[in-house]
Amino acid sequence: MKPLLATAAILLATGLALGNGDVALLAAVPLASYAVNALLPPPRIAVAKRREGSYVEVYIQGDRLPGVLYIYDAAPLDAPGGPRRWALFKPPLKRTLRLRYREEAPGGGLVVEVYNPAMTKRAVVVYAEEPRAAAPPAKPWEGAEEFAEVKPYQPGDPLRRVNWRAFAKTGELYVNKYAGSERGRAVVVVDARRLRGAVVEAAAKAAAILAERGYDVSYFVLGHGEAQEVPKSFTPSCTGRPPCADVVTYVGSLRDPCPVDCLRVVYIDVAARNPLAAIRRLSLYRELRARGAEVLTDVEKLAEVV
Repeated sequence: MKPLLATAAILLATGLALGNGDVALLAAVPLASYAVNALLPPPRIAVAKRREGSYVEVYIQGDRLPGVLYIYDAAPLDAPGGPRRWALFKPPLKRTLRLRYREEAPGGGLVVEVYNPAMTKRAVVVYAEEPRAAAPPAKPWEGAEEFAEVKPYQPGDPLRRVNWRAFAKTGELYVNKYAGSERGRAVVVVDARRLRGAVVEAAAKAAAILAERGYDVSYFVLGHGEAQEVPKSFTPSCTGRPPCADVVTYVGSLRDPCPVDCLRVVYIDVAARNPLAAIRRLSLYRELRARGAEVLTDVEKLAEVV
């Protein structure tokens, strides 16, 4: 888009120098083109990734809007150097772009910054492929259970207990409640706005620990919603309201945590592996603990508080 602005400036300067209003008015053409591109939203994209030997292939599928893409291959935290970056232009109409490169450090995710052609509007798409965090399989329910009653569905209730017969009659969701020993429910809130690779890895460990403690575990991915596993491609943000459960575990970089309106919340700060970051956030840790929350700097310590 810079050539459009340069062309407009040249036409305007030439018209003024020659005293020719028609030439000066021609500057409105590139300016109008720039204005149209500046108002466009960034294109919506979906990212896929696969490996072939030592090479990585990235496929980016976009909608009809044009845009500029910056692709970052995020290296692990302990890898030397910063992330590699590629720039691609997405033409108008639906296109699938392909990028192939040699993998240097396995275990990193992908981040794609998406801009409109004028670089005035931006969106970020994260592809968290390494590691893929899946909710551990639930253990068999312990103890005898007897049907007790039907109650209205609440966010976080196991879908396997939905009473579909009641739903067919009323159009509203109800769940079956049983008497006897029940497993507690746990929700792992995934905040991948920063340090996405470390966050996804820590979320998987937290889910495994909670499952070992006898909880039914599900995920709530900020910017995506409820899930049984962390999706490969999503746009992290603070949107969405995590459901409450017996234990809510918030995993992220706690520079500015998203609000969670639940009684029992355990925060895990993945950035605290850097001692300097942990020291700078001591006041935030104290504030969260004053609200009754637990704050951990190591996901392995979750086993000591649940």
